[in-house]
Amino acid sequence: MEAIDTTLEELFEKVRKLPEEEKAAAALVLEELTEDSAYVLSEEELAILEPALERAKRGEFADQAVVDELLNKPWA
Repeated sequence: MEAIDTTLEELFEKVRKLPEEEKAAAALVLEELTEDSAYVLSEEELAILEPALERAKRGEFADQAVVDELLNKPWA
């Protein structure tokens, strides 16, 4: 546990030396990690996910051929 605390202190010291914009990003990440509440989807995220959830409720899933094609597709 002490090793983790030491690592965290070293990282906090590095973060303190970052430009303000990067410090703000780091603070946001830490805030999200330490929140007690569940993540709430934004309207944009909901708009993307709702059609897929509706298809799933209807039992409309990608068939194995489509999955295999996507998984075996070379990365560009």
